[in-house]
Amino acid sequence: MSMFKTLSTLLVLTVCWACSYAPAFAQKDAPVPQDEKLEKSLLWKVTGKGIKPSYVFGTIHMIGADDFFWDKPMQKAFKKTKKLVMEMDMSQQMVMAVQMMQLAPMKGGESLKDLYSEEDYKIIETYFTKEATSPQAKMTFGMAQTWQPMLLQSLLYMEMIDGPVKMYEMELTSKAQEADMAFGGLETVADQMAVFNSIPYKVQAEGLLEMIQNLKKGDTGANEFAKMVTFYKDQDVDGMLESMQGDLEEMGSQEEMLDNRNLKWIPQIIEISKETPTFYAVGAGHLGGEKGVIRLLRKEGFKVTPVTK
Repeated sequence: MSMFKTLSTLLVLTVCWACSYAPAFAQKDAPVPQDEKLEKSLLWKVTGKGIKPSYVFGTIHMIGADDFFWDKPMQKAFKKTKKLVMEMDMSQQMVMAVQMMQLAPMKGGESLKDLYSEEDYKIIETYFTKEATSPQAKMTFGMAQTWQPMLLQSLLYMEMIDGPVKMYEMELTSKAQEADMAFGGLETVADQMAVFNSIPYKVQAEGLLEMIQNLKKGDTGANEFAKMVTFYKDQDVDGMLESMQGDLEEMGSQEEMLDNRNLKWIPQIIEISKETPTFYAVGAGHLGGEKGVIRLLRKEGFKVTPVTK
């Protein structure tokens, strides 16, 4: 499995913990038949069954500033809503950061040194403290010796992107604050940390080491990430999901990592939308597929239509 392709997938699916989030993983359904694929759109209007007209938008959580786009239909839809709901409530970042620090350590008192040989640990330590380009990575390593390895891995996402980056969650939060919108979240810090807990620490450790070894060889994974950005800018949510198949098979329980989360979100989306027109922004990988948010809402009897103009 290509670790960089997996990381590209994570950036499409959900936010990295470098901005107070944990990544999620793609589901493993059979590819959707071509004639049944969703229309190409990142933005979907949800109506019917007593809810206020609301929107579901797919994000890519970290992207090069030159590739960031927010078109007129997106801005128009955003202005029609009164509440911004993301995977977690980004208006509470300080509270989330404290909770993450409490939940980050590995269970059983293990540390990074327990997961690696002395030689491999030295490779990781040297990269974080001397070679990484991310200031966050350099500052964090010293206090992260007991953190789950994939949290450290998330600090290196910026190594994959040349130049300045933008994060859709940060941009949307700023827009919502300017518009004096209400905020909400579909999950808690504990909910997202449970994703990590389902992956053995040894598997996480191997992934972190592989990523650093590739980075040291000059392989930043830029090509894999560029492919994912192409899918995203083409607004092909089913295509994005299909491209992730196979690369995450080794990651364990995909039902727990994605499908169950989508299922838990649907009742919340329905209840929140009964109260106020809401703009939902979640990782684009959650939208496509038979168990994605779009088809799950349709199965509940709601009209879910792509917004392209």
